[in-house]
Amino acid sequence: MKEISDILTGSTKSRVRIVGHIDSAGKDDKNLDLSKRRAAAVRAMLTTEFGIDAGRMDTDGKGASQPATNNATPEGKANNRRVEFVKL
Repeated sequence: MKEISDILTGSTKSRVRIVGHIDSAGKDDKNLDLSKRRAAAVRAMLTTEFGIDAGRMDTDGKGASQPATNNATPEGKANNRRVEFVKL
């Protein structure tokens, strides 16, 4: 979080989309909701803890639809529970 806040602080005109992801355990609708809430929580932390303007950050959630790796192992599931930052 500190690294991304440093980047956003150093580049005050840049905007990002925060995208939440989750592993494949659970129902699709619950996973989508959780991934959206995960992205919103990161945005809230960047705003409250690091003073980043919330208007510079969009959020989205992809549920389990875009895994980074296989969900067959505990390590794979852990890697799929993530947040990505996309420069806008």
